[in-house]
Amino acid sequence: MTEEIQKNKGISRRTIVKGAAWSVPVIAAAVATPLAAASVLNDDLVPALSGPITLNLGLLASVNTVNTLTITNNGTDASPAGATAVVQYNPGLLSLNIATVAGVSIGGADGNYTLTLPSIPAGGNIVIGLGTTLDSLLNVGLLTSLLGGPQQVMSATVTGDSVTGNNSTSQNVGINLL
Repeated sequence: MTEEIQKNKGISRRTIVKGAAWSVPVIAAAVATPLAAASVLNDDLVPALSGPITLNLGLLASVNTVNTLTITNNGTDASPAGATAVVQYNPGLLSLNIATVAGVSIGGADGNYTLTLPSIPAGGNIVIGLGTTLDSLLNVGLLTSLLGGPQQVMSATVTGDSVTGNNSTSQNVGINLL
């Protein structure tokens, strides 16, 4: 008689509970996948070095240099924290004293600094003072420039955003004979 009752019942409650327990993770995974696929960042970090700024050395020459690095997010989304900006130049001509900016960590040494950036909101920017100073007039790099040597180049390159192709900038720095 017990067998007859179970035959008439059809599917047991235990079978239903097992089926439900296995289907919940499968449904959750199926729902989460399209959301993850649709979350593409649209941040666009663009560096700019202000300058050249001309410092006059009297009647004979002037020095072109830069004093500010501005990183602007031209994208429609905030940039993730951790993008980097690398500032490179010949340390024989200039020295930098990079200003402290909230959320920006500075690594490296004169000639090659790496700045780790916080999140920058869409349309926002970070302005970093470079505190450029000239090395001594007796410096070999400076004397070479005075004697007609090539201008030095300071560059800034950003990595870690979703748009590439506009992540670098550079400015000539050095001596101009008047």
